[in-house]
Amino acid sequence: MKRRFKKGIMAMAAALLVLCVGFAAKLFLIGDPVAGGQVYCTVSENGQDLELQVDTVESAMALRGWKHEQDGGTLYLSARKVLVSPFFDEGHYETSIKIGAIDKIVLGGEIVWPCKD
Repeated sequence: MKRRFKKGIMAMAAALLVLCVGFAAKLFLIGDPVAGGQVYCTVSENGQDLELQVDTVESAMALRGWKHEQDGGTLYLSARKVLVSPFFDEGHYETSIKIGAIDKIVLGGEIVWPCKD
């Protein structure tokens, strides 16, 4: 009887450990897609180049997994936000984009260039 009780406790502990590891992976490694209101952008034109700087609004968030996809004249930027950790600790992103064939840039569902005043 004691042996079955110990096996049951061990199984519950193992299941709890798996859940905790999965939850931590979601927060620190996988993250969520960045939405437009979760970042702020600074855009400056330098001839045919566009200098784009992105920062998180939340202080304990890092950005990872940046992707650039062009569809016609629109450049879509996407990233994932995770909690700051030893794996990802940078909440700032900078890139230079050639604007020759680009009409607008969309980040997280919001147009960041051309800027609307």
